[in-house]
Formats: sequence, C-alpha cells, structure tokens
Amino acid sequence: MTARRISRRALLSTPVIAGAGLAAMGFADPAAPPRRGGRALGPALSPFLALCGEDGALTSLRRAGDAFDTDYIEAKEQIGHITIAYRRAGEGWRNYDTASGTSSTEAAPGKSVLRYRIDDDQGPALGIEIILRAIGEHLDWAIVLDNRSGQPIEIGDVKLPLPMNWQFKAKQPVTASVLKHSFVSGHGSWMFWMRANSVGPYLTMTPDPSTHLEYWDQSSAGRDRGSCFCVYIHAAAAGAVTRKAGSTWRQPLTSLMLAVSGAQSRRRYGMRFSWSKDYAAVRDTIVARGLIDVDVVPGMTVPTDLSATIALRSNERIAGVDAEHPGATRIERLGRRAGRTLYRVHFARLGENRLTIRHGKGRTTHLEFFVTEPVETLIAKRAAFIVRRQHRDASKWYDGLFGEWNMASGTLLGPDNYDRIKGWRIYEVTCDDPGLSKPAFLASKNAEFAVQAEIDALELYVDRFVWGGLQRTTEESRSYGIYGIPDWKQNRESADPGNGGRMHIWRPYDYPHIFTLYLGLYRAARRNPQIRTRTPAKTYLERAYGTALAMFTIPLEVTGWSAYQTGFYNELVLPDLIDELAAAGMMGEAGRLRAHWTRKIRYFVQEDADLFGSEYPFDSTGFESTQALARYALDDPARSGVTPAEAKAFGARQMAANLFCRGWLEPAYYHLGSDYRAQGGDSYTLSYMAQMGGWAVLDHALYDATDPHPLLRLGYASFLSAWALMNTGTAESNYGYWYPGEGNDGGAGGGFEPAPTGTTWLDQPHTRGSWYYSCEIDLGFCGGLRGAATVLADDPIFGRICYGGIWSAVPGGVAMTPRDGIRRRVHLRLDTATLDLELVGGRFAAERRIVFRADGRDIRFRVERVAPSAPIELRVAGLPDGIYRLSAGDSVATVTIVAGRGVFAIPPGGDEMRLSG
Repeated sequence: MTARRISRRALLSTPVIAGAGLAAMGFADPAAPPRRGGRALGPALSPFLALCGEDGALTSLRRAGDAFDTDYIEAKEQIGHITIAYRRAGEGWRNYDTASGTSSTEAAPGKSVLRYRIDDDQGPALGIEIILRAIGEHLDWAIVLDNRSGQPIEIGDVKLPLPMNWQFKAKQPVTASVLKHSFVSGHGSWMFWMRANSVGPYLTMTPDPSTHLEYWDQSSAGRDRGSCFCVYIHAAAAGAVTRKAGSTWRQPLTSLMLAVSGAQSRRRYGMRFSWSKDYAAVRDTIVARGLIDVDVVPGMTVPTDLSATIALRSNERIAGVDAEHPGATRIERLGRRAGRTLYRVHFARLGENRLTIRHGKGRTTHLEFFVTEPVETLIAKRAAFIVRRQHRDASKWYDGLFGEWNMASGTLLGPDNYDRIKGWRIYEVTCDDPGLSKPAFLASKNAEFAVQAEIDALELYVDRFVWGGLQRTTEESRSYGIYGIPDWKQNRESADPGNGGRMHIWRPYDYPHIFTLYLGLYRAARRNPQIRTRTPAKTYLERAYGTALAMFTIPLEVTGWSAYQTGFYNELVLPDLIDELAAAGMMGEAGRLRAHWTRKIRYFVQEDADLFGSEYPFDSTGFESTQALARYALDDPARSGVTPAEAKAFGARQMAANLFCRGWLEPAYYHLGSDYRAQGGDSYTLSYMAQMGGWAVLDHALYDATDPHPLLRLGYASFLSAWALMNTGTAESNYGYWYPGEGNDGGAGGGFEPAPTGTTWLDQPHTRGSWYYSCEIDLGFCGGLRGAATVLADDPIFGRICYGGIWSAVPGGVAMTPRDGIRRRVHLRLDTATLDLELVGGRFAAERRIVFRADGRDIRFRVERVAPSAPIELRVAGLPDGIYRLSAGDSVATVTIVAGRGVFAIPPGGDEMRLSG
C-alpha cells in the first residue's frame, strides 16, 4: 500500500435515503441515445435503453430518462450469452460458449432471439435458444435447452456471464460505474447494481420461478477483456473441478438430464431485469418475484451465548426451515409479525452452519451462518494469541515485534522469514496497517480489560521496537515521525537521506495506530491501579499527543501529503485523546489538536471531499473516520466551524456512501454487514472495514437516524460479522474451524474469500474461506471494541429485541443481561424510553441483569470493578431533566440531569447500584 492517493471527486448528490430527489449534475442529456452502436431492443415506452450487437446480444443497457449517464454493461462486452457443459453417457464434459458460436438471429420489435445448433463428433447434440425481450417495465432473458441427439444428455453447467461496468477508474464520474450486490442461494437468488452516489434506480435481476442459482465464479467465458462475474443455474461440472482443487463450496450443486423426447427433453430458464428506485423497492421486487426478503438479528455471525431471529417475507408459503446440523441446532417458529414469518435459532456447533428454507412448491433457499464463541472470549483469546506470537530476542533488531502467524503451516513470520509473502508486500510483517494493527488492538483491549502480561508485552514492543526505531524520538529532528515500508531498519540505514529512505516518515495512515497504542496504554495504567508500567502513564499521554500532532504536520512537510483530506483508520480516537489531554490539565495541547481535528471536519463538511478516494480511486476505508467527523460536527457545530445544516447534510451523505459499499440485503454471513471493494463482494469480504464502518452505522442509527431500526440491524450485523474470521474453539472442536489445532486458538484471518478459488490480496491462492494470515484484521477488531454495546429496541419487524444480550420482562419493566464483549455501554430504544448508559473505569457485572422501569427512570444494576479503589463514572443520556439519586450501599450521589445528560461518580464500596429520579 505504498501508492499515493489518487484524488477523484465523488460528485455525490444528496442520497435517496435522506429523502431528497434526483439531481442532474452536468452530464449529457439523459434522454440522448446511447453512444455505442447497435440495434435498439426495446419499444419507445420501455424504461430500458438497450442495444443489441450484430449477433443479437446486448451491448448497452441504460435507463430511459436517467439523471446520470450510466451504461450498466462494460464497454466491448455483451449480456445474453451463456456457456454450458454437457456430456453423453460414458463421456467427459464438453464445453460450448455461445459467444464463440455461430447463431441465427431473429429480430422483432422489442425482441431478439439467438439460436444455436451444437453438433459434435457423434452428430447433433443440443439446441440453444436465447431470447431477450423488453416487455412492459421489464427486460426478460430466457434460455431454452433442447436435446437433439437421440440419446439422453446431461447438462453439467449453465453459466451466465454478467460483464457489468464495475471498474471505478480515476478521473471518471463515480456514476459511470456500478457496484454489485448479490445473493446466489438457490431459488431465492437475486442481484442488483447501484451507483456510488446511491441515487436510484437500481438495476435488479431476479430468476423466474423455474430457475435457481447455485454457484458463481469469476471466469473469462470467452469475454474480450479478462474475467467477469458469472452465475450458474447448474454447476456440477465446474464445482467438481474446484472441489478437486480443494474448494469448500457449501451449496448443493446440480446437473440436468435431458431426455430423448417429450417434455423432459427441453428445459426453459429465465431471468428478469427491472428497475427498483431504492433499497426498499429492491426488497419489494424480491417478494413480488416469489423470492424471500430476509432480515436477521443480531446478525449472521452468531456467538453461542446469543440466538438469531430470522424474518422471512415472501408471497410464497414458508413450509419450514431445516438445520444442517439438527442435533446442534434448535429452531423455534415464532409465528407471523409485520407480514413476515419469524424463526428463532440457537446454534451450538461452532463454525459454518447452513439453514435451508423450504418454500413454494419444492423450492429451497439457503442461509449461511457462522457460529463463534462468546465475543468476550474472542477478545481475550485474540489478545493472548498476539502476545504469544511476540518476537523476544534481545539480539535481534526487531525484538518485541508482534509477529504475523501462518495458521496453515504454523509458521511465525519476521524480517528473517517472510514465509509466503513476496515482493513489496513483505512490509506486512513489520509496519504499515498490518504490522501496526496488532499493538493498536492489544492496547485498546487493555484499556478495557487490563492484563499485566499483555501490558508487559506492549511495553517491550514500545521500548525495543517503536521508540527510537519505528518512531523518531524527542531527541531527533521531526520528532514522533513514523517510518514506513519496508521496515524502519532499512529506512534508517538507507543511503538515501530523502523521503525514499531516512525521511520515509510521510505516510499519515501509520500515525493513528501508534497514538491509539499510546492512548490505550495511558488509559490502562490510569484506570487500573493494580497495573504496573515501566514508563509513567503521563509519558504515554504525551507521546499520544506528539504522534497525533505529527500526523498533521510531518507528512505535509516531507512530501506534501495532507492528513486533512483522507479518512484514516483509528483516527477517530482523536476526540477521546483531546478529552484526556484536557482532563490531565494539558489545555494547550488539547486546543492545538482540536484545531487540527476541526480543520479536517471543515474540509469534509464544506469542501468537495472524495469519500471513496484513498490510496486507490475506489476504496471503502474512510467510513469510520467520516462518521467520527460527522459526529463531532453534529454534536458541536459551532466549535467545529460548520452550520448545523451542513453537519446534517454531510452526515447523511457519508452514511449513504458507507451503505453503498456494504452488504445489507444479502443474507450470508460473509456479505451481511461486510464492506465491499469494487468487486462487489466477490473477494476480500469481512475486511477490517466491516467492523470499523459498522461502528459508524451503529453510531448513526443510535443518534442520527429518524428511524433507527433498519440501521441498528445492519450496524450490529457489521459489528459481529468479522468475528467469523477468528479461529477459536474448545478441545472438542479442536480449537478452531478454519485452521484446527491448539496452536491456532486465537488466530485470525485478514479477510474472507467467498469465491470457490482465487488469490488473496496478499497474493496467496485460496479455496474459499478465511485467510491464514491476519494482515490488517486487528484494525477491524479495534472497531469491534468500539462498537460493542447492548441495545434493547422495539423493532417494527421483530418486536422487542436485545442486540448483544438477552432480555426478559419483569413486573413494571424489563431486564437485560449484556453479552456484547465489553459490558460498558447500554442503550434503550423502546417505544416508552430512549436511554444511553456508559460506565467508564468499570463494567456492568457479568451475567447480572440490569433492571429498568418501563420509562427508564428507575435502574438497578451491579458494577464490576477493575480494582477495589478504582473510580467509576456512570454517564447517562436521555433521562428527563431533574434531580436523580445514585445509591450504592450506604453511599448516595445526587446529580441534576440537564438536557437529558449527567455524570455520576460511583464511589468505592458497594457494587449494587440504583439510579432513580
């Protein structure tokens, strides 16, 4: 990741979700004819502007009267062709691609028919008819297979290439390309394509009732320009090849037997394209086509101490839901609510779990879940694992480095052994986001749960690897500068005195991880009197400040790279750092840092910020940061230097961009809540931005959204999603689903590859599943720590639901037990009460109920102290103004709630608390 960012203006209009209409933005007349040549397919009143090439396939597909000049088909490509694999009895598979075949073409108003005759060395074999027809509001794509051989023929593959215009290129409008959202899962399959400004309509593709999809891949299929996304109606032949190569594709794969004569000698399949104005309309289209619109809470990565509830909306009868592992799964049908059929599912088997929905007349749709240990266990195991993989050899220059680990081979990586990482990517082992993410997570975790051995490991890392090595000290010029790739030793010893060597301290992405590290160490020491640190806690606070200030100044001085114009991972801890500086009496330092932070806010809110530009023309990496910028601006617009209206508009715009590249309607654990790169969920899902951007969605849902519930569902699914990359387990499960063995317990993959086969971003071949290197995923786990909360909500679909915990009714109110992994933040979003509670310096006691009166004005709970003398604060928001008492044994604190907010100091002594007013 050494490339400088390529600036590309996003040209984002006000998003549909904000309730605004479409806005033309200087493009060519949207009613103008397509630029590509060819015959128009549709009648004059069709909403499709479609062109057919000489062979009858579609070469251009646009929306009539669109506000933006978007062609959904990639230049020089076509839609309408298929590839099949077939065989006669006793023979191997033969392949036929209609794009390379010779057809007879029939053209009629609104219709194009392509006919192919397949002959092989045994004579006539098959007939293929492809029909493209614009009718009413739709564009239909029918495929007819006909046995002409005189003997049974088996169809092993029916592959449909979909070469859509998905490449986001520098210097082109973001509305020129589209991102795919897809769900390939039997009879419930669907997909849609949308533009980066989130303005509809969205091009939606759904199968006919007689058609299902069971497999997908990225393959060339005779296309002119490399690979494209291909879906399969049947995939027995292709699936057999990838399974032989080691793929673990989990959906059933089928073939079709065409008889010699009669009805069974001919088979028709169909897909329909239509336009859906927004997300809700896509859901309605799914239902109207006899498919299933699925909602799931709290997500599809499910810890064993929580359950999942599924809501199924369909115009077909839901016959039942079957478990892949019935002995380890309990399914309860909850009846009907809000036009949906609800099921609650309790999983006991760790790892992948598939549910199969039976609906309609013999139709099935599959839902893929992943089951983990409790989140609190995952957090503890991950921290312990990182410490176990620390290099500890005083004779090495990298003494103290937290090493990368290959879970497949059991290899500890370091500068003397890069294992399977080659070329410029070797930086992944020591520095940049991958190398710096582990200590950032470990320090953040210890600010929540301090463990002396982990603090000792962090201090070894700081003393031996960071201060005076990775980072320039206060005794050096350009103090607090952080060295970039390939590692600090090569840079410090470089013959180049400039920014390619001894001044390679210009990458601002590196700085937030280090000031997050220092802030975590400061908080762990300050909040935990029992913890010993070799370096005074205040020194860590000073270094956090110096590093944060350096992020805004040094890269700009060295190479002109401004930290104000790009969102960085982990930089959202800056407001917390500012608060800690002020609390420590360092008011000048707090003010200087706030000035830089608010300058960045003004750039994003008031100037033409590119929300997708980062180190690549399209990246999904800034959306934790942009929500933090929006949060500060919304909470304090005057101090931020923006107007409330500007802050609100930016908050809506950046959230629309976050949602655009995030799986929302896709009910599979590796898509729901995950961030998407330009490939649209085909590769590298469940990245660090699944949870970092998921925190943003949760924050927006809790504090900004008019209707919080849809985004609460998505945000919490995002928070849980990437925990599926953790490799943990019990002795009975051999300590991990992905890479078994006790030595891997607590390991993690850097991402998920959903394709049957391929290559990871780090250039290792894969066969579907979690990576064996952790890479940058601990950035995501930092986001997981921030997003951890227990939320009790009255959802219009699910009724009363507890995210990250369990709840029960009690006389006059409700009780909830937090199981979110941190146990410090609790939110009520009930019809009768909106309330936020946060403990600082302590936690809500494990497996003890928090009991609320229905209006939230009487709360009983037990605290868990990190040490007997440790101070704890209870921060409250949402209570009616007035005087409230916090009782703890014989101690009573009185606080006046103003504007719904108040802070209670919980004194040492009793741990049973009652807040009343």
